Amino acid sequence: MNVMETALSGMRAAQQGVQVAAHNVANVATPDAQRLQLQRAAAGQGGVETTVVAADPDPTAPLGDLLAAKAEVVAFAANAAVIRRQDQMLGSLLDREA
Repeated sequence: MNVMETALSGMRAAQQGVQVAAHNVANVATPDAQRLQLQRAAAGQGGVETTVVAADPDPTAPLGDLLAAKAEVVAFAANAAVIRRQDQMLGSLLDREA
């Protein structure tokens, strides 16, 4: 897996993390709503694999979910910066070879 694919994998994981946090916050007052949690694991050739699993009920979770969503936004932006830098480096290399 190359740098760009690894960063895209991180962006997808961050997006899924935001979706999980949003689900939990949106359903905090819904009776019998199942909290979710995103589990991450290193992918075989780089990047990250994610799995959404049921989470235990937690009355203090909405604050944690909001903080987790913010962390996911930061992670998404960091991976986007990696892709931008990779694109700049590739462009510079192509300019030199032209």
